[in-house]
Amino acid sequence: MRRTLGRSTAALVCVVLLAACGSDDTEEKAAGVCEAPSASEEAVFLREILQTEAFTTDQRKPKDELVRKLKRDLRSLPPDRDTFHHLACRFATASDTGYAGANFSYAWMPRTAPRKPLIGDDVAYDVNGVRVVAGATMAKLLVPCDMPGELVEQSQKADLYTDVYFHFVRSEPDRSQAGKDKRAALTYLVTRHITDALGCENRPLEQPPTVKPLPAPTP
Repeated sequence: MRRTLGRSTAALVCVVLLAACGSDDTEEKAAGVCEAPSASEEAVFLREILQTEAFTTDQRKPKDELVRKLKRDLRSLPPDRDTFHHLACRFATASDTGYAGANFSYAWMPRTAPRKPLIGDDVAYDVNGVRVVAGATMAKLLVPCDMPGELVEQSQKADLYTDVYFHFVRSEPDRSQAGKDKRAALTYLVTRHITDALGCENRPLEQPPTVKPLPAPTP
């Protein structure tokens, strides 16, 4: 089954639910690799996933520092395991009735490293040729990033790795297929900010996300 979650769809949702889109100044001023202004696709998905009308954005590392550390890690890429995971973005909502959050971390995964199998009800996706896995409280994305300059050869040995953890207190995540579809699309959209910051010359996440679940592997 094919689901297209493009810019026009998110914009239409935001127009229909204008009151829910909000106009929080802090959110509008979010910058760098954690951009999620109120009318963006990222914000629409975050409100639906976190089950809230408003959320806070916390950029854990300045963009320049994150890019510098990811480039450093790529230079010393191990052959069989992912590099250190840098927590970059935290989106959260908190109230007297509970807490929900989404934490985005970035690393590199060597292409020679073994791939972990799906666990439980996790779903694998093809999103415009990019591999994404999403479950009730997690999402992972692997994407080629052709780095410019001195890192071009080293970048051919690894994929940029996005690791997302969704945390809920006194509330339950949406465990449906549609809920996982949204987490897959959100992961793609938020990762686009870091591929832009790194200067990936192949521009791997340029297109709006078309989310297509892959068949479950045969036991």
